[in-house]
Amino acid sequence: MNINITVECDTCGEKTNCRIGISNREEQPFRFCCQTCGSPIDMILRQSRGGEFHGAKQIQPDLYPFDDKTNFVDLSLDFPVAFGKYVMGKTPFMEAFRRIGHEAMGLHGSRLAYLTEESAPKQRVFALLLKLFRNEKWTPFKTSCKRNFNIEVKSDKPEDRAAALYRIITNVMMPFAYPNQDEEASDYNGRIMQELAGKHPGSLRAFMAEIMGSGFLKNLQNACLEIYPKILEAELPLRPVLFLDFDQKFANNPIPLRISNEAFESYKDLYKDISEIVSRQLVLVAGINNLLKRDNHNAFKSDIGMTKGGKDFTPKSLHDFADVPFGKKLGFIDDSWFEPLKDGADNQLRNAIAHVKTDYDEVNQVVTYYPRLEGMYQEKAEQITFIQFMKRLLQTYREMRRLNHLIKGLFYLQYLIIDRDKPAASTPKA
Repeated sequence: MNINITVECDTCGEKTNCRIGISNREEQPFRFCCQTCGSPIDMILRQSRGGEFHGAKQIQPDLYPFDDKTNFVDLSLDFPVAFGKYVMGKTPFMEAFRRIGHEAMGLHGSRLAYLTEESAPKQRVFALLLKLFRNEKWTPFKTSCKRNFNIEVKSDKPEDRAAALYRIITNVMMPFAYPNQDEEASDYNGRIMQELAGKHPGSLRAFMAEIMGSGFLKNLQNACLEIYPKILEAELPLRPVLFLDFDQKFANNPIPLRISNEAFESYKDLYKDISEIVSRQLVLVAGINNLLKRDNHNAFKSDIGMTKGGKDFTPKSLHDFADVPFGKKLGFIDDSWFEPLKDGADNQLRNAIAHVKTDYDEVNQVVTYYPRLEGMYQEKAEQITFIQFMKRLLQTYREMRRLNHLIKGLFYLQYLIIDRDKPAASTPKA
């Protein structure tokens, strides 16, 4: 269903005609900027209680169908919308249907329905559950699993707690997963673990002793657990981005598209935080790669860091590799077993965000960033649209999620094999 309204900007008095594609959410917040003065206009439409307007007031349209002289915006929470003039019948839903077809539209709709009906309402209890796990509050954790998610923790063994945790994460975060990606990552990581356990058991134990004994693996898992609720909180601007999983034309040849609920400043730090976690996760990738190729998690390929000037920056150990800047890490992992996602964590964009070198045009939803060190000057700029930025954020989250399956697998290896192979403590004599 679509509704058509006209609003008048409180700042400049300019009118904007709005065609709004209604979602299945009870509360539907929209934001756009006045094309004349750039002031933000917020609307909250409620299916049962009418609308709420900030930055503009609703007025009677001059005429309908809309003319092509008045400012116009298409708005939708569920689909990307194009910049342009009003065309009767060219609604967000019909354009989306034309772009991806019936079957993909059904898949997109089912994910959004699950997000609206199952995932989003559990946002608070989900965040609390992950906090209970991080803080090792096992009794309330077990209670919450059953009461709020209908998941039974089979025992107080760490592997059973982890099984319940990751099952709940999979269920709640399902709408944000690329079809079959989680299953493929989990299966592939499992095969790698089996290969290591069979071919390099002693070296694998040494690797596990370091990442477990230092607290690195646990701290990394906890960092991942803090991200999941933040992605769920970002569901509004991510809803139309999920549509792009089915829109290969956009992926191969981006066109100007808009997100109807956006605030770049709210999400740039989230992108930076996830990218930094991925950078730390690459330490595990490097260690496993070294085990597979050289039977020693600290042994990097000889001279892989040699420069033309004769300086050798090859890490001497995995500990040293952890301090390598994100943008250079992959260069020290030779012929890696792990293939990064396309459009995943972008080090240049992360650096620009980390050093506050970004500008955002709210009217056109364009992010300008300066990824290079230029002293006092900012001349070599890069640009992406906000929807492209959010697509990168989603891909970077998915990269983190794939590597979190590796973290999960390493913990299971510790619980089910290494811990159980330890000799039982001897009972002191009376």
